[in-house]
Amino acid sequence: MTCRLAVNLLSLVPGDVGGAEEYAVRTLAAYGRHGPSDLRPVIYLSRAALDAHPDLSRAFDVEVHPGDGRSRPRRILAESTWLARRTAGMAVHHFGGRIPARTGRPVAVTVHDLQPLDEPLNFSLIKRRYLGWALPRSVRRADLVVAISDQVRRRIIDQLGTDPSRVVIVPIGAEAVATNPAEPSDPPTILYPHKNHLVLVEAFTRLADHHPTARLVLTGGPGTAEAEVAKAVGASRHGDRITRTGRIPAADLAACLATATVVAFPSTYEGFGIPVLEAMAAGVPVLVADGTPAADLVAGLCEDSGAVLAPHDPQVWADSLGRVLDDRAHRTSLALRGLTAAADHTWEASAAALEHAWRRLLAGPGAGPPAGKPSGPGVGREG
Repeated sequence: MTCRLAVNLLSLVPGDVGGAEEYAVRTLAAYGRHGPSDLRPVIYLSRAALDAHPDLSRAFDVEVHPGDGRSRPRRILAESTWLARRTAGMAVHHFGGRIPARTGRPVAVTVHDLQPLDEPLNFSLIKRRYLGWALPRSVRRADLVVAISDQVRRRIIDQLGTDPSRVVIVPIGAEAVATNPAEPSDPPTILYPHKNHLVLVEAFTRLADHHPTARLVLTGGPGTAEAEVAKAVGASRHGDRITRTGRIPAADLAACLATATVVAFPSTYEGFGIPVLEAMAAGVPVLVADGTPAADLVAGLCEDSGAVLAPHDPQVWADSLGRVLDDRAHRTSLALRGLTAAADHTWEASAAALEHAWRRLLAGPGAGPPAGKPSGPGVGREG
């Protein structure tokens, strides 16, 4: 029996799309483990993406495009030609944030954030013009829009005037949640796995005056502020205690996380905040910037605990980090609250939300979730 649902992962370029790659792979993997057997899509992706994530072919049928996806123009062309031909007559869920010119119907699109519209200067001129046009157009064309957090859903509705009934949430889940707070190693380590490094470098410089063994570890690839970050680290009087790892594999990041004293997350723009949930699930206390989905993760259980901070005030971050390093009881309290919050974000719930979205898409506008049709996982085939 031919599956009526296709998932477009041609936008997945291994090591190049950061949180979007993690979200797509982890959410689909969760569905592979927990989703029902009667609704299994065919996944379309590049050979490079399949080589990086071979487990996808063990959970789903896959069709493989021979390219590596690194050329955006070629990828866009492949979506409107190679993919369009293979998915004719099928419902298609595009995970890459936009819908190509030609696509099967009904059609869904996953939107990770509205950053191209909210903070266009974070992108090159060509990319911001393209995404500034393609993102709103895709949301308008979609029969169903999938947001990755409640905050993103609200922005899609409010900024783009989208009918709320067309926007659903499929959040990420937590990996195995620890039973107890983590035991940090020496020396005290502040880990930051993302962006907005400048405020944290300044906060650490102030903090390190009074914590002579503390160190700061910055992970993640270079961003638009790379020159400023390098200059700030070089100018810091404690620059010798600031380590920049660049982008590292997930296993290495998990190892860094396991020994960290605290995860600081002053990023001001996120779709979800995957590293925050990972830290909470590992029993590591987190401090996050106000006004973000990461803040939503911790605010309910960490209200009045000082875990949600003004994003642009280095002194506030220095003081709060100092308290976590100095006050074991406070650190343990933050970690315990985080563990409780992480337990509410299960992969089973993510899989259920994705199933709900797909059944709505297949049912069509105004219809309730239909009964599924049997379709089991199979072996990939090359296109």
